[in-house]
Parts: sequence; structure tokens; C-alpha cells
Amino acid sequence: MLEGLYSKRNISEKQNNRWLIRILTAIILILAVLVAAIPGTLVIMRRADAQVALGNAKSLRMALDTASMETYASGEPFRDISSNGGVTEEIWREVITDSKVPGDFWLLQTDKSGYEVQSFLYREGDFTVKYCKEPLTYEVSYQQKYIQTKSR
Repeated sequence: MLEGLYSKRNISEKQNNRWLIRILTAIILILAVLVAAIPGTLVIMRRADAQVALGNAKSLRMALDTASMETYASGEPFRDISSNGGVTEEIWREVITDSKVPGDFWLLQTDKSGYEVQSFLYREGDFTVKYCKEPLTYEVSYQQKYIQTKSR
């Protein structure tokens, strides 16, 4: 009679252990899939952010071209290397307002007349976009700080 009671307990414990092993195995498999998917998901998200930065840089280029044509027609100066972005303060505000970009830009080079934009840098978050007119290229770079120290 005691043997029958012990064997029923053993069978019950074995069944409980099987269910526990199955549940733990399923959890481990799900976690493994999630861990494997995270890097790919981060790459996709970073690429989407890079596409947004590229689109904003293209909007900025159009606003810069428009502003340079307007200033050329009115005979006003366009470049000012001592000001924000390498253009006059008025042009900088106009370009930021017209393009509605959230980042900042720096005019790197113009043609001999000083009005036609040859290259610029646009920075938005961790992304930097470099525009070059000849040959027409946009280069999007990603930079993330790993260590930042401050001197006292």
C-alpha cells in the first residue's frame, strides 16, 4: 500500500517536472530569439534615422540654394565665416526657418563668386551628413560617444 502511494507521488512529480522543463525550455528559446533579433532591429532603426537626416540635409541644400540666389540678386553678402554656419546671421535664420531642419549646418565651400554652395556639413543628433556638389554626393555618418570625460 505504501509502495502504491510512493509510485503515485513519483509519477505526479515527474509530470510536474516535465511541465516545468517544457516551460523553461520555451522561455529560453524565446529569450534566445529576442537576443538574436535585437542587433538587427537596432541596425534597421539606425538606418531609418540616417534616412531622416539625409532628407533633412536635402531640404537644407534647397534652402541654401534659394537663399544664395536671393542674396546674389539683391547684391547682399552670403558668406560670413565668423558667423553661425559660415553664412550671415540673417541667412542662417532664413535657411533654418525655410528648411525646418532640427540640426545645425556649416558651410564648407562656395564657388569663386561666394554664392553657389559647393559643400556643407549637416549635423543632426549622432548623424553627420556631408554634401558635395561635384560630384553630387551625400555621405551620412553615424557617431556615438562611448566615453565622455570632463576636466575640472
